[in-house]
Amino acid sequence: MRPPESNPGPNPRRFPRRTVLTAGGLILASGAGTLAAAGPATARQMTPRPSGPPDADEALVWRARGPLAGYGIDPECNPGGTTDLPCGTEDVAITSTADYSEVTANPRGITTFVNAIGRIKFGDRTPDHRPISLATYHYSYSIRLPLVPSPSSAPHLPEQTHQMIQFWDGSNRLWNADKHTLEAATFWKLNPWDPNFGKIFAYTMVDGHLAAHDTGVVLPPDTDWHRFEVVADLARQTYVGLAVDGRRLALTDLPLASIHHPDWGTDLTLVLTAESENAWPGTNPIVTQWTTQYKDPQLSRLRRPSRTWST
Repeated sequence: MRPPESNPGPNPRRFPRRTVLTAGGLILASGAGTLAAAGPATARQMTPRPSGPPDADEALVWRARGPLAGYGIDPECNPGGTTDLPCGTEDVAITSTADYSEVTANPRGITTFVNAIGRIKFGDRTPDHRPISLATYHYSYSIRLPLVPSPSSAPHLPEQTHQMIQFWDGSNRLWNADKHTLEAATFWKLNPWDPNFGKIFAYTMVDGHLAAHDTGVVLPPDTDWHRFEVVADLARQTYVGLAVDGRRLALTDLPLASIHHPDWGTDLTLVLTAESENAWPGTNPIVTQWTTQYKDPQLSRLRRPSRTWST
């Protein structure tokens, strides 16, 4: 891991890019509207598609079979600034078996609030030896919950999981970033007390502010493996779409999130994440902790720019 002063990735205490819906006052943007049954994940205008290798119009950039090979871990302490509880690098963990990895928020079981950011970073070039560019990137992984969150599962309670493609151009080589990220970031809401339990949101910008876009996709939490995908058009700075278990939803023209980081370095970096956040401890804090299981991460590049995610 590079020293913090040159690290364009998640900064443990200066990374206010996201927050929880209930605790942080995040704008909730309207999304897909009425839901229609579509198997285990439901959404308006979702199109079924088999999972597996990239389509013919995509070029495989990188993939890992089984656990999250090459991923490190960073803490995002007190997400959204909603608490001031003690938190540090010892409050997140990533461990692996032969088949999958576990990303854990609050492994020590103390009173804290932390998002555990499992991440892999590619600098200047992607693993296929191509320069990082303003391309359309497609990131996927498989995700599993070790148990179904419920009030009776305490202290094992999650807030949400996150998946992200983050692009950082610290020296304005490819666009006039002015120390801003571009982020295709989605989250699966898992706090059993939250009315949005099971919904999937995408972070976007509304009037210059970070907002949570309701995609209309609902995946009722269970303990099965699920395949999550997100596609970002960096040139247009918009989402292309997302998918759950092979069912695609176009997010055409939805702006990517963009967060200002004046203290980050001059690197050109593409970051992929697999994240796990324990439940907000509340105003009278309780102990919560959470582990999410991940496997089979993959990154591909669309061979031609696309405003819609073709099926």
